[in-house]
Amino acid sequence: MAYEKLGAGGVAVLGGLAIAGAISELSATLSPVVYEERTFTETTGAGVYPASVNVPAGASLIDVIIQSTALWTATASATLKVGDAATDDGWYTAVNLKATDLLVGEDLSFAHDGGKAGAYLALEQRKRYSAIARVISGIVTTVGAAGNAGRTRMLVIYAAPNPVAATKV
Repeated sequence: MAYEKLGAGGVAVLGGLAIAGAISELSATLSPVVYEERTFTETTGAGVYPASVNVPAGASLIDVIIQSTALWTATASATLKVGDAATDDGWYTAVNLKATDLLVGEDLSFAHDGGKAGAYLALEQRKRYSAIARVISGIVTTVGAAGNAGRTRMLVIYAAPNPVAATKV
């Protein structure tokens, strides 16, 4: 059936039927996928750059993607780790943001961890689901007085909980 027009209030009308009600019914059973991005921007001088995403209880983590948009220029080092309260580098550990580990335009993900997998990714069993709420934290630590060019993105993707119980037949 082809899209025909927008009805009152911008509701799509398909074959004469408004689909807003169908979308409302679907949303009662579907789990939304949530994308939350945090950015790290280097400023002059040594320091720590923390960024966090709150993931609700019962959510399943789909991925944590780290992407370089500009290499960090700290005099000595710029290192990223990503984890949670239990293990602060559970997903990614000791990622060199100055070079080698994550060049501009490259990214790390659960599928392609670039050899920087933390304890949660190092085994074949991944730690994606948690019955309790958790905070996914990325922490960049720079050492050295100079540097102000680095830019890194952290994208946390998870399915928010909306469980529907199976029915015994």
